[in-house]
Amino acid sequence: MFTKFNIANFELENRSVRSATATSTCQFSTGIPEQKFYEFYESLARGHVGLLIQENAFVASRGTFAPKQLGIHTDEMIQYHRKANEIMRAANDKIRICCQLTHAGPNGNADNKLQINEATAADFEEVVQQFKEAALRAKKAGYDCVQLHSGHTYLLSQTISDFYNKRTDEYRASDFKLLRGVLEAVRTVDIPVGVKLQCDDFIEGHSMNAASACKIISALKFDFVEVTGGGQGVAKYSTIRAGKDQYYYRHVIQALKAQNLLDKQPVIVTGGFENVEDAQMAFDDGVPLVGYSRKFLRNDQFLIDGDAKKCVRCNQCIGAVYKGQHAHCPISEREK
Repeated sequence: MFTKFNIANFELENRSVRSATATSTCQFSTGIPEQKFYEFYESLARGHVGLLIQENAFVASRGTFAPKQLGIHTDEMIQYHRKANEIMRAANDKIRICCQLTHAGPNGNADNKLQINEATAADFEEVVQQFKEAALRAKKAGYDCVQLHSGHTYLLSQTISDFYNKRTDEYRASDFKLLRGVLEAVRTVDIPVGVKLQCDDFIEGHSMNAASACKIISALKFDFVEVTGGGQGVAKYSTIRAGKDQYYYRHVIQALKAQNLLDKQPVIVTGGFENVEDAQMAFDDGVPLVGYSRKFLRNDQFLIDGDAKKCVRCNQCIGAVYKGQHAHCPISEREK
């Protein structure tokens, strides 16, 4: 865990990743951070995570997921992202920061949310442009890289899944044209580009699984891939997974390893790691980077001060976001 690692043109202090986690600390609907946002990320930076992936930032008002979500949809937002990055780097000059770009699509809360099966080619072309413009803003704000969110039943992940995508034209699930188009457009910005890739919908009888994830990773060149999954309704597991399972996506890692795809680009695996010791399972499988999410809400300093504050994975921290509250660990608050 505590050895250096390179992604694209920058070096990480260690092999830990803060996987993007919504904090719901932005102004209602505008996407502008509140003071609590800056305070949280300053403290998180002091915890010496190798790669900090910023929480999901919507690239268009039509693509919002939650009322108090972070935005990067207009040039006005550059100043707020730059401020946050400067605060984090003042707290830890070794930190590397990634901007996660998202479009919620059918899973959003906008009145005019984009439905993938009714969308026109012009709609998708607009989405490609929105991701490109957001990536340019991220570069101007001083991020080290960007991550395309193609997981958790957001727009990009639904377009690569035949459970959600019923199209028979060039945007059908098997061709992943929208994801490819977004990647190619963002590449022109000249900033390293990663992806949070849906690697299993956990829906029996449908195509989005480890095998289809391998196909996408074989075909597209990302600077890093974060493995994720989960679905809705009939899915075996939701995107916020309950229970105490360990190493959620080991089956995906094994599939990537079997096809020599762990060597194609750095892979991040997140999910089911309660502490640094748990992460060794992934390292033993050849994964170079391990991510944590809820753990950083429980204790943003756990990498440097040990595991005295254990995350019990009760999901109350994330559940607060759906109630319009900021994400917080109720156990930590009771301990104050």
